Amino acid sequence: MKKSKVLLIGIILIVLFFILPKTIKYFRFNKSVGVVTQISRGTFKTLRDSTSFQYPIILYATEKSGELYYRKDNEVLFVMPDIGDKVTVIYNPHNPKYAYLSKFGSFWFALPDLLLFGILIFLLIGVVNIVFVKSKKKKKATV
Repeated sequence: MKKSKVLLIGIILIVLFFILPKTIKYFRFNKSVGVVTQISRGTFKTLRDSTSFQYPIILYATEKSGELYYRKDNEVLFVMPDIGDKVTVIYNPHNPKYAYLSKFGSFWFALPDLLLFGILIFLLIGVVNIVFVKSKKKKKATV
């Protein structure tokens, strides 16, 4: 099998590993319209300096639990909503505090997922390259 085919199959499997569970979760979760009540600021301290970030706090209603506040600061928000904006929240009907914003970046690309996805792609490419380099060396040695 060619190196490019192995890489393509590996990348497809990794993408399915991330996309399929999220798709199932998306269709099993309930949706609710919430209102941004405030924008909070946080600080991420590194060794040299600190970086500030913002995240919205959203009030949304569920069928069983009534009104809940949503706050999640490890999501990727391409566009920060303003106070008073209406946004769609996707939540687990069995545990309504487990929720996501229904925006493309926040549900599909949470920061831990992006990091793990990148690491897996990097490892896949490295392993495939090592295996193919070893197989070429074995072929040259036997010839």
